[in-house]
Amino acid sequence: MKKRIKNSKNISKGAPSGFMISLLVHAGAFLLAGMLVVFTVTQKEEKKFVPPTPVNRPKMKLKKPKVSVKKNAKPKSSSRIVTKVTRANMPDIQLPEMAGMGEGLIGGVESGFDIMPELETINALGSGSSIGNDFEGTYYDLKFSRSGVYNPISEDEWRDYFYKLFRGEWDTRILSRFYRSPKTLYTTCFVLPHVPSALAPVAFGLPDSMASGGEWIVHYKGDLVYKEDITFRFWASSDDSLAVKVDGEVVIADSWQNITGEATRAALMYGGLWKSSSMDTGKYWIGHGNATVGDWITLKAGVPKKMEVIATDNPSPNASFYLLVEVKGVEYPRGRHNGPLLPIFKTEELSHDHLDLIYRSVPEDVIDCVNGPIFRDY
Repeated sequence: MKKRIKNSKNISKGAPSGFMISLLVHAGAFLLAGMLVVFTVTQKEEKKFVPPTPVNRPKMKLKKPKVSVKKNAKPKSSSRIVTKVTRANMPDIQLPEMAGMGEGLIGGVESGFDIMPELETINALGSGSSIGNDFEGTYYDLKFSRSGVYNPISEDEWRDYFYKLFRGEWDTRILSRFYRSPKTLYTTCFVLPHVPSALAPVAFGLPDSMASGGEWIVHYKGDLVYKEDITFRFWASSDDSLAVKVDGEVVIADSWQNITGEATRAALMYGGLWKSSSMDTGKYWIGHGNATVGDWITLKAGVPKKMEVIATDNPSPNASFYLLVEVKGVEYPRGRHNGPLLPIFKTEELSHDHLDLIYRSVPEDVIDCVNGPIFRDY
């Protein structure tokens, strides 16, 4: 057994020689073929862009809208844009009892209304937002201390403070001891129909506990400007007092006068610091009293002047004021009391709601709220 194993080993020693030669030949052939494949460069044809075939899309035929237009339509000479506003219901306000009312809160009003006007009427004192060409009003209540404590003063004291304010260049620091409302209002005209005095604190946001009438002062400030050269003067009627200053000079100062035209209240209020030079002062009844005629004012086109207005009410149940305009050289129709039917001073056209509120208490043949100049620079 040992010898056979040896012999088989000797036979296998010579076998690989032919196999190795064959292996080398095949390896060479594969190497040569690989080199031919790797190093053979094939030139590819350059691709050319061919645009796609256009797609025919169906086109829709659109019809032109037909609008019927009247050839004879002409714009109106005067137009207004009126926005209908839904008003929130205001809370009930309990007013303090007032003695000596006589005919009621608005007894003797020219329009003949014998019911108390709605709280909307107080919009005449202004709104909570500015339109740019309006007057900003600040409210002072002389019945309350700075902190809001009720401390009423007498009518003589109230008149003295108003006189000090008028004499002291209208510096409202004179009123620093009294309550000042944090809310300001903006107005485009100065027409307050004869209404309960207590509506003023309500308009300026005072709480119900402070909504009592009289002994208040409202100070307005703004610019007086017109688009053209104009010469005019103010007419004023008030209960209790209304005064206007233009460019630092008082141009009118009115205080309530009775039907006989007595001006003793005006003399007490203003101390002779201003007096009308017109023979028409105290001659015509406007609103709730005889009217005062102011000084002539001249404005250059587009050039503004500073203007201030003070409106105040004495310790009384009712209040009102009217500021009207007479343009020099213009003839005005006659109104209810045979006086000139003058337009109100305004810096913007009044809304229909505002007109309704005014004409609810003042007839249209007493003051003109629609016509006349609009004091703005355009």
